[in-house]
Amino acid sequence: MSLCQEGLDTKVASTTVRTVVDESDELLQLANALDWQHVATLAWPDLQQTAKGYWWRGRKLRVRTHLGVLVLQCLMKETDRGIERRIGQTRLYQVFCGAGLVPDWKCPDHTKIETFRNRLRPTTQKQLNDYVLQVAQTRGFAAPTWMDLDSTVQEANMAYPSDAQLLRKLAQKGAKILAFLKKAKKRYVPPELQIDLKAINRQAQAYFFLAKNTAMEHRREVFQAYHTLVHHQLKPLLAFLLTVSPQAYGALPWHVQQAMNTLTSPGRRYLLDVAHFIRTHTIKPDKLLAFHCFEVACIRKGKVGKENEFGRVFQLGRIGGNFLIPFTCTDVRMDDKQSLLPAIAEHAEIFGADILKAVGTDKGYYSAANIRKVQQAGINADGIQRPCQVKDQPPEEIVHPLRNRRAGIEPLIGHAKAFGLGRSKMKSDQTTLASGYRAGMGFNLHQFLRQT
Repeated sequence: MSLCQEGLDTKVASTTVRTVVDESDELLQLANALDWQHVATLAWPDLQQTAKGYWWRGRKLRVRTHLGVLVLQCLMKETDRGIERRIGQTRLYQVFCGAGLVPDWKCPDHTKIETFRNRLRPTTQKQLNDYVLQVAQTRGFAAPTWMDLDSTVQEANMAYPSDAQLLRKLAQKGAKILAFLKKAKKRYVPPELQIDLKAINRQAQAYFFLAKNTAMEHRREVFQAYHTLVHHQLKPLLAFLLTVSPQAYGALPWHVQQAMNTLTSPGRRYLLDVAHFIRTHTIKPDKLLAFHCFEVACIRKGKVGKENEFGRVFQLGRIGGNFLIPFTCTDVRMDDKQSLLPAIAEHAEIFGADILKAVGTDKGYYSAANIRKVQQAGINADGIQRPCQVKDQPPEEIVHPLRNRRAGIEPLIGHAKAFGLGRSKMKSDQTTLASGYRAGMGFNLHQFLRQT
């Protein structure tokens, strides 16, 4: 074998490369399988909602391009900057997003990609996933005659909700507001108003560095003194911020307004929640866990290494072809027993009535009422696992293969977490919920490509 040394001593220069994109490529087959007019119809009501209502005026929004970018981003598991870069470098992705179909096509900026995605409500993004499942059913890739159901936790984008850390963060936020107002020389700020952050930090360190074997009574006394100090330091500032006029508030920068809203609304409520814990040694059911995430709960599933998970519960259904259905989240916790029948009803809305013939779940979904109602609907309920103390048990030769089949949903949930169902990167409750639906769509699109 001879060795070719051409091109080793030559620098790369600007050049023109002619690329042929074949329609037989699996990505373009996916693009042709989707009815983009129907997809645009689903997104149209959200796109028509603007601040002033004049959605038909101004620069045109290339809906086909943005929808293609949204679908491709879910499939490729990319960030906004990452998907912009990959589309700019790959001709195949450009064609998928409408290059050659849309006049004067160009890839949207990453800021516009985020803006378009946030204009779509979480329910709309779930409808997009439902449509992908319907297309998979039409193509014969998905078999919705049976369904296995399980739940998982999508963790919120927040730190561990330690009261000691949140109290210090609240004090720092108040000091930040006061420092800006005094630096801007606002005349309406009382000169005696101040926050002693050094004293708060000293008290916080006194609580943080308590020995592990410290008596609980002493630990509670130190924490109560810490909370009392923070409350006394913030109380005059809270009273002052509530008296700021709308005109003065509107003249402040947006980040100062946001900090003021946090301090006067969830901040005041949080101080009361901590005071309730100090008095009763019990946590209020609706206690705040973060200042930017409010639809968050502490979920305990008994996992090794994850005793407490902070986020929301998603109910997922697996159908034939290994496609996943992220069901509508009506509550943060989404109790298993109460979610079985709504999931079956939603399955009928997506695929049609009388399509589902069998359902499988673990023991968490069992109740005598659920078994009875599932059987009344003409659905085989043998796959719903019964606790061992229940006398009415199906034969083992029937239950064993159904139990093995239901276990197949666990690895699929693990794959879905890689598409965004794991720890959320979003900073608000609605975008976190929408990211869970998009994770299901990205997983289903990946399964769709495997079948083409």
